Amino acid sequence: MSKVPKIFFLMLLLIGGVGTYSDDIKAGIVRSFPVRYVRVTGTFQYLDKGDVKKVIGHALQDSFLTVDILAIREAVESLPWVDTVSVARVWPDIVDIHVAEQSAVALWGREELLNDRGELFKPVMVSAIKDLPILMGPVGAHKRVFDLLGKLQINVDGAGLDLATLMISPQYAVSAVFSNGMKIQLGRDKPIERLRRFMGVYDRINKNENGAMKQVDMRYHNGFSVAWR
Repeated sequence: MSKVPKIFFLMLLLIGGVGTYSDDIKAGIVRSFPVRYVRVTGTFQYLDKGDVKKVIGHALQDSFLTVDILAIREAVESLPWVDTVSVARVWPDIVDIHVAEQSAVALWGREELLNDRGELFKPVMVSAIKDLPILMGPVGAHKRVFDLLGKLQINVDGAGLDLATLMISPQYAVSAVFSNGMKIQLGRDKPIERLRRFMGVYDRINKNENGAMKQVDMRYHNGFSVAWR
């Protein structure tokens, strides 16, 4: 065991009350090892390092030897844009915090976001987040709509269609609106199978009509209807 870890171990014993020293001596040792630096690392797009340091200020009033690592981690995890956090002491005076930011893939309604696992989170100023599809549905249906989003995107990627809105009604009927303004109603039963059927003829129809499709209804057993602009 090196000299520094030995010293560190003995100090922890003293602070923990194993030795016979007085409380004043223990307090003096604690004061001799302040936290001088907080190192925050990670790749941030929306999260501010200043916010991370702000929420842990109270925890840093302890010394390097007694700082509450769990309390720091929980405080940082409370920030909406934080996904995961690791916290460690780095001898002799650094608290190291590594943060992974949430990866937002869609809006859920107008006030919440979905991450890449389909989990909801709610940061401030959601309206400032641009260029994400909007998912809508009954309360508690966000995971179901998120799963549909992945399957839908796989089927339309090659056609140059960008999803703007994906909705599930209270009766769980599915409809989607694309960035070109085209809306497609897929109904409740086998929506992805109906989408594949439409995509099989989409290129030909779209080319012949110069992209003038306004609304497509796929809720027929043996065909579909199209409304034109």
